Amino acid sequence: MPPAKLWNRDFVLYWLGTAQSSFGSALAGIALSFLILELTGSAASMGVNLALSLIPGLFAPLAGNLVDRLPIKPPLVLGDVARGLIALGLWALAARGEVSIPLIYAATVLMSVIGVIYGPAAAKVFPELVPKDQLARANGLLGTATQGMNFLGLVGGGVLVSQIGSPLALLVDAVSFFVMAGLLLLVRMPAFVGQVRHEGFWQGLGEGLRLMARSRVLTLVPLMAFFINMTFAPVLMLIPKMMQDLGLGAQGYGFFMGSFTAGIVLGNVLVSVLGPRLQPGVAFSLGLSVMAVAMGAIGWVGQVGWMYALAVVGGVANGLVNTSLVILLQSLVAPEFRGRVFGVLGSVGQVGMPIALLLLAPVVDRLSPALIFSVAGGATLLMVAVWLVFSKPRAAQPAMGTRAGG
Repeated sequence: MPPAKLWNRDFVLYWLGTAQSSFGSALAGIALSFLILELTGSAASMGVNLALSLIPGLFAPLAGNLVDRLPIKPPLVLGDVARGLIALGLWALAARGEVSIPLIYAATVLMSVIGVIYGPAAAKVFPELVPKDQLARANGLLGTATQGMNFLGLVGGGVLVSQIGSPLALLVDAVSFFVMAGLLLLVRMPAFVGQVRHEGFWQGLGEGLRLMARSRVLTLVPLMAFFINMTFAPVLMLIPKMMQDLGLGAQGYGFFMGSFTAGIVLGNVLVSVLGPRLQPGVAFSLGLSVMAVAMGAIGWVGQVGWMYALAVVGGVANGLVNTSLVILLQSLVAPEFRGRVFGVLGSVGQVGMPIALLLLAPVVDRLSPALIFSVAGGATLLMVAVWLVFSKPRAAQPAMGTRAGG
């Protein structure tokens, strides 16, 4: 039975755990970026590390298939404990000055392999922790909390790293994993029983892919994510270098990312305020358009104040895009298929980014920021046009495993 009220015990525990984990991850992201920059002096090495963190996402469909077949809680709890131990080891090595680039790369890959199950698992479980008519508001509240803590981590992390270095931030990240594991133990996960539990592994995965092929929305979204992430990948590499060239270093990078994240928080607040009145498809296309224009302009303004302002605008649009899309897919796909659908979405959406990062890493330091930001914005506007043309639903004929035809 779905819960009767939004602020129930399980939603609150999950909400708190995810929020504090976001804070630790934001601190660690700042710390690792500038630890790599200190060791190598190159944006390319940061790009390689980011690419390595994304490559395990290629296996998200397999992880999503497992999520649809197995009890969810044990792997989630054990995975957070394992990631906490890895982060603890990185902290110990960094504190003694013994950390190296190969060790950072290895830890990044290992933590990403463990973490690949969390996206499909969250997409499967979260809608069942709240009333159906409160799904939009619940996603907005979750995004507000997690991105709000991410904002604090980014801004505080930039100041912290610039003042005392990276090791302390890595320790906070380790603690946040352990706290999340403890809170997950207390969350009562719903028991999903579906046909997939009686199928072979590959048969179940194939059924999930056939389900997506029967829906234009479920087919279109992963392809759009692939191209958008691919064009924005070099932007992520350039921002730390741009801040360093402006003489702002880690603190400037933290404030830029903090501005973007503050915008995401505002976008999620908007979603939570609108609640059931939100039209996910309209919000998705509108947010994507605004994000394209704002991010495309960042490479041209040349002034820090304008860069921060555009980062806020782009963040608002990004929050609206991502949360609206999640709500749309959660409402479209039945629980027994969510792991596979979100696994494919995560995998196809992410694969474009490491491809672009690895291809551009040798030359990114020589490319014009204006060109890179313009290409990213233009490609995103093209995807908006594709969405408006091809996402209109067909006649309502529910497909297998979905609640409505896409």
